[in-house]
Amino acid sequence: MKNAKYRIPALILMVIFLALGGIYRGCEPEDVIIGVDCNDCYSYVPDSADLIIYLTIDEMNPAVPIVVYRGKLEEGHVDWMDTATTEEYHLYSALDVYYTVEATYRSGDETILAYDGDRMYSYDAGDQCGVPCYIIKGGIFDNSLMK
Repeated sequence: MKNAKYRIPALILMVIFLALGGIYRGCEPEDVIIGVDCNDCYSYVPDSADLIIYLTIDEMNPAVPIVVYRGKLEEGHVDWMDTATTEEYHLYSALDVYYTVEATYRSGDETILAYDGDRMYSYDAGDQCGVPCYIIKGGIFDNSLMK
């Protein structure tokens, strides 16, 4: 039982480190940055902005068909269809909507479908940058192939 008194402080320290580490780790790229870039401020409440879709363009897939669904894949309906030829595709879309993006790749005779979903929204960052300041969050999709 001599080591029992050291277990509680070690456990508390571990919980603190995990909690602080969660601030720096997010599923979305914009969640990694804690600060606000005041240069990204809108002086009005935006209702639309660009969805950003990351794709893999290579010799086997010089053009990638994409389908953007409004909503989750199961209940969503097709909002936009196109064929992308660049690794970063932008689509001006409404805020406060959940979108699912499907990208179709070829690998020999096989078809590979890549999905990602996200909700794009604005929030008031006036307390950090001055009033008015609205920042866009979300709307970034990683539909690239794993290498």
